[in-house]
Amino acid sequence: MFWSKENIIERLSKIPRTLEDISIDIFEGVPSKNDFLHKVSLSKDYTDAPYACRSLQRNVNIEQELMYPYMDGALSNEFAIHSSQYRFMLPYEIIGHDIRKKYRVFQPEEMKTRFPMAYKRLIEIKYKFRTGEEELDSADCYRLKDERFLQYINTPKIIVTDHYRLQASYDISGNYVFADGIGVVLGDHTLYHYVTAVLNSSISRAFPEIWSREKVRNNNSLYPKILKRFPITFPESENAETLINTISRYLIYLNSQKHTAKIYSFPGYQRLMEFYKRISDLLVLDTYITNDLDPRFIEILAENIVSSEDEFEYSDDMSLLIALQEIKKNVLNTPDFRKCKFSNEFTNILATLKNNGVW
Repeated sequence: MFWSKENIIERLSKIPRTLEDISIDIFEGVPSKNDFLHKVSLSKDYTDAPYACRSLQRNVNIEQELMYPYMDGALSNEFAIHSSQYRFMLPYEIIGHDIRKKYRVFQPEEMKTRFPMAYKRLIEIKYKFRTGEEELDSADCYRLKDERFLQYINTPKIIVTDHYRLQASYDISGNYVFADGIGVVLGDHTLYHYVTAVLNSSISRAFPEIWSREKVRNNNSLYPKILKRFPITFPESENAETLINTISRYLIYLNSQKHTAKIYSFPGYQRLMEFYKRISDLLVLDTYITNDLDPRFIEILAENIVSSEDEFEYSDDMSLLIALQEIKKNVLNTPDFRKCKFSNEFTNILATLKNNGVW
């Protein structure tokens, strides 16, 4: 069979299970209109006033208890979150440890007593162009317009952005605030690495055309109702699913290290990341369309690509780079590896995706 772009899109659109089916919730982040009050930049030059406030045009200090890391959707956030220079103030108490949290906004008197620095900043912003006002009359002047995302603060989630293409990052702590993106809380926590890999895969670039043909996407924005329709399927082979999970963890580590200055001194780093990304892409493509990869290819990968039970992907240990380089070398140097064959169907699909700018 000759696989055209239309054949591939038709095949993908017929996958019955969707991201919504395996998720507890898929939701938008903080409304960007609240940036004026809550978003600040980090400044290393002022230890006593570490936050640069745009609205006051000066540096301020705010209680750490109210400050959360902010994910900038304008940056590349593939697999791992690219830490930004911003922080976001949430004048809320987050209650409980369940997946879906309760929350309440701190009232002005509480803010004044418990968080005097934040209270002073809010006073200054609210009445910057007024005189004679020295108190906050209610929490309405600083509470968020849409508070729904607060249910999932400190809940692990995938954050999906549309940075030229879909990019998914796994926020294991769940404490990142984001405006330009969609949060995905899964029903089964063991699926996070697999779904992160699928959302970052080359084949996922075909899904926007599915949405366009179904007329659920009418502009360049990403909405929860769109992402809910993302088709989800799983490998028939347990080995293949384990490999995708493990490589996803490798890529979280590699992409995290990419944002540190010292990484660029490591020879072959970019090729190392491309190697694991390509292997992950091949496994995802086989899962979604062909299901006919050479069994020996899977065996060689499984013999070499192994994971640790600890959270190595969040380590700053540079020796892990050497270990991942060695794994790559062992895979490529396995005598049978070069003999593994891709079927004509698989090769045809790869060519079709590449020619259409997907691969």
